[in-house]
Amino acid sequence: MSKSERATEFKMVLEIHNAGDRVFLRSILDAEGIDYFIQGEAVAPYIFNAVPMRLMVIKDQVAQVQALLGNFMQSSAYGGLKRIIDI
Repeated sequence: MSKSERATEFKMVLEIHNAGDRVFLRSILDAEGIDYFIQGEAVAPYIFNAVPMRLMVIKDQVAQVQALLGNFMQSSAYGGLKRIIDI
């Protein structure tokens, strides 16, 4: 499978702007064995979290992640910004 084919297997579920939320999400998803990555996590801290970090989940597990996170409320410093992507 090529890189471009593997990249299309993931879908964005959530955008976050807070390092604490990132760590919290990682702990939950790792414990559940979810296949994911957080796009932008290596860059965001260097630009004061001005760009969102995107939680990318393998397509087969999106529904499981949405059920797991439920009404996850982010601890955002940006006026309570919350963006959960609807499928």
